[in-house]
Amino acid sequence: MKVKFFCALYLLVAMLNAHVFAQVSTSSITGNVTDPGGAVVSGAKVTARNEATGITYEMNTTSGGTYTFSSVTPGQYAVTVSKPGFRKFTSVHNILTVGVPLVVDAQLQVGAASETVEVQSSYERIETTSAQVSDIVPENDIKNLPLNGRNPLTLLTLEPGVVQRTNNAAGSDTHVFGSRDRAHNVTIDGIDANESTVPNPQGNIQRLTPDNVQEFRTVTLDATAELGRNSGANVMIATKPGSNAFHGDVYWFHRNTALNANEWFNNYTNQTRPTLRLHQFGGDIGGPIVKDKTFFFFSYQRSQIFQTEPVSATNVGLLGAPVLYTPTLLSNGLFRLVLGTISLNGKTFTQNSPGLVDSSGNLLPGVPVCGGAVTGNCLDTYNIFDPANFPAGVTGPDPTIMAALKTLPAPNGYNVGDGVNRAVFNWNPPSKFIGPGYLGRIDHTFSPSDNIFGRYLQSYYNTELGDFLNARPEVYPGFPPLGAVGRIGKNLAVSWRHTFNPNLVNEFTFGFNRFRFNLIRVLAT
Repeated sequence: MKVKFFCALYLLVAMLNAHVFAQVSTSSITGNVTDPGGAVVSGAKVTARNEATGITYEMNTTSGGTYTFSSVTPGQYAVTVSKPGFRKFTSVHNILTVGVPLVVDAQLQVGAASETVEVQSSYERIETTSAQVSDIVPENDIKNLPLNGRNPLTLLTLEPGVVQRTNNAAGSDTHVFGSRDRAHNVTIDGIDANESTVPNPQGNIQRLTPDNVQEFRTVTLDATAELGRNSGANVMIATKPGSNAFHGDVYWFHRNTALNANEWFNNYTNQTRPTLRLHQFGGDIGGPIVKDKTFFFFSYQRSQIFQTEPVSATNVGLLGAPVLYTPTLLSNGLFRLVLGTISLNGKTFTQNSPGLVDSSGNLLPGVPVCGGAVTGNCLDTYNIFDPANFPAGVTGPDPTIMAALKTLPAPNGYNVGDGVNRAVFNWNPPSKFIGPGYLGRIDHTFSPSDNIFGRYLQSYYNTELGDFLNARPEVYPGFPPLGAVGRIGKNLAVSWRHTFNPNLVNEFTFGFNRFRFNLIRVLAT
């Protein structure tokens, strides 16, 4: 019985460890310490200090001359190594990034401990601790590279091996070295941040901004065990903490129709330029609450976007746009069809075609019309409103149906459909996106052995006046849209790092991720 109990306990712990290790938001600092002859130096005191916050970690090298600081938050660190009989070694401006160890080796020189050898950025630039293929997008790139909509995760598409293609919203459309477009995993500060049905690494369901992301790493191949949940992109995002200096920004980004060119297909079909009025404004601030111990960071952004989009891009209608009856058929009941074969302008038509009419739906010159002596190879007409053609028991078109059909606009796209009885209505239906989002984070150091941080992220991104992405636009002017969408995201992360001894460090992280997606039906008023 005891054996079964301990086996069950072991399996439970193993599963919990696997779950915890799969959530990565920190990294480690490691290295070897040697003397001038290359022999290892054991018992040397090693100190790693975060240059922005002043938080310090200390330990002694092992008997093999190595040291490792585990579960350390990303940032810029100074590493100091000292031991009696040797000069003090200091390496500054070493950049620790999320998910990949920072390797800083030290070779001590014989001399007095009061003497210091200082070097800058002596860390290894080439990944030597694992075979995984990954890349870091640092804060400077996130802030300075152009972003459409201020979504920092769009930079993922610049990574080698990442291919993006359109797929009519049937998946995330992002493939990494041939993986499925749903085989991705995104974490924020070690907490899951995926949309459960279609995990899209660029979807940014929690509405992160360039101002609250410190950096993110994308692992695209040969992920290590703690990242091996998915075969596609494994994206690890680290949010920005506060520091010993106060920093803040206030911003407003604006785009409008006057700055945009019309789309090629709109020009081809004589459609107007889509409207765009985009406002994204907000700010962020961070700094110390207690210097070298407690720090805060807060960011806020609100989006107010009004835009129109070609209805052909919203996936409504059987032919790529709403299909309507031509006025000749709807008003006069004249159903037209090709009888035999019609030759026109070097082309042959055996059935109805947009090639028989001009852009206004009028028959092109030279199209033979059946009647009189012309009985074949012509365009024939059948009057469905003629009482002589009514089936038995039918007295005419249903007045309710006819009244409903006549409330619809006349078609304006005769290049789609059969040209003579059916055409489409092209226009730019509207949509409106409203969304405030905010992030708050607190970091606190109790002692060199204990530090903790908590971060909460919440965002709204609601679509009004119709939703393009989910094929719920306003199909015709003046009609209610097929629907609207309400989106709310919440993400919490709390992490506590405790050092039991130089060889044993525990990081306990918990949190939750929630993304609520409401499809709202809009009723006519």
